[in-house]
Amino acid sequence: MDRDQQSRRQKSGAAAHSASRPKNRPPQRPRQTVPPKRGLGSRVGLEKRSAPSSARKNAPAGRAERAAPPRREPSVRGDAARQPSRTGQSSGQARQGRYRAAAGSAARPTQASRNPQSAAYRPGAPRQRRRVTQVEKMRIRRRRKILGVVCVLAVLALGVVLSINLLFKVTDFRVENTDRTTPANTGIYTEEQILELLGVQVGDNLFGFSTRQKSEELQAQLPYLDVVQVDIQMPGTVVIKVQPATERFAMQTSAGWLVLSDGLKVLRSDSSQPDGLILLEANLDPRQPQTPGSYLSLLDPSAQPATAETAESAAASRTDTVLAQLIDTLEQYSLLDGVTSISLTDLEEINFLYDGRVSVVLGTANNMDYKLRIASQIVLDVDGTGLASTDRGTLDVSIQRTDGSIVSYFTPAETTPAPTPTPTPDPAEDAGDAADGGTAAADDGAQTTPTPDAGGT
Repeated sequence: MDRDQQSRRQKSGAAAHSASRPKNRPPQRPRQTVPPKRGLGSRVGLEKRSAPSSARKNAPAGRAERAAPPRREPSVRGDAARQPSRTGQSSGQARQGRYRAAAGSAARPTQASRNPQSAAYRPGAPRQRRRVTQVEKMRIRRRRKILGVVCVLAVLALGVVLSINLLFKVTDFRVENTDRTTPANTGIYTEEQILELLGVQVGDNLFGFSTRQKSEELQAQLPYLDVVQVDIQMPGTVVIKVQPATERFAMQTSAGWLVLSDGLKVLRSDSSQPDGLILLEANLDPRQPQTPGSYLSLLDPSAQPATAETAESAAASRTDTVLAQLIDTLEQYSLLDGVTSISLTDLEEINFLYDGRVSVVLGTANNMDYKLRIASQIVLDVDGTGLASTDRGTLDVSIQRTDGSIVSYFTPAETTPAPTPTPTPDPAEDAGDAADGGTAAADDGAQTTPTPDAGGT
């Protein structure tokens, strides 16, 4: 046997051995298909996995064929043994390729199998679940948090509304002084009048009215109450704090005389000057109301700021502050009861009249406490070196030295001598004097009249 025949026998034996080997060996498991790599856009959620992409459109024909449903092949034992592959691959490799195609088709269902209208649709076919990206998870969490906060706020709002409308009702009223003492000093009014003007009834909602608005309304309707403050006290009490107003100043305006309280509240108006009140000389804004129950603001004409609007508010607050400070200091040194008039027409020349006889000049409001202390010692004659109760004139305490001390000067008023009264004659005495005068004249005439001499020639 030559070498060529021997080599052909060996080749035919190797082919038969390779064809018969799969019968004795166990079948191999199909290899799992490796999913294609996804791009960056699909990972961050910009591109959905199930959406068609350019990579799938340009995929090779072999991958599309593997995605198609598998065809029925002849049995491995009979056909593969009887008819070997022309390309030379074994039946095991062919079976492994079929397993791969089946696994690929099961992992990636085609569009036709997912469409119920297509012929390839099978009920219960596995559907691929889209992967949720991290950005979508964060968006879902944010929406859940916002929804939870909104639900909590809605529940709280509903609870507050129900509590206010159903639980908090007005059950009691209390009128007291500003220092919370009772019984309250309501002045010329009674507690029943105040509660009637309040306009709140038992059973009303405790938070159904504005306490600030009620306070302003009561102050306008009750002029002789300098302070009216409405408050609420849980669980259902309405508290009204009052302080009666005192008639302190009388001020002349174009509409007549106004009676003012310590806080410059208009108490009433009169056609003539009221008695027993301090005459207040100051400048008023003609645009502000002057009706009973309203408050007045004083102006300073000497102040000239840049703008007129800021000038009014600044000057008014400054003059009102100076007046309040002056009243408090006068009361501190026991001079307020004897003050007749106060002049604030010029804040550089503040002065007041005491007991209608001594005009005290303070000048500016600087060191007002020091100036009034010296003035009280001189006017009230505290140490015996001051003014007498009959002295009249001008006391100037507005001069201040460089060391801070105050120099006071008293200028007495010029007194005019009283004229001598002419005596009034008495009628009886005049008649007697007239009779005596006639007799004396007759006597004088008899005496002066020369008598003729009988013996004379």
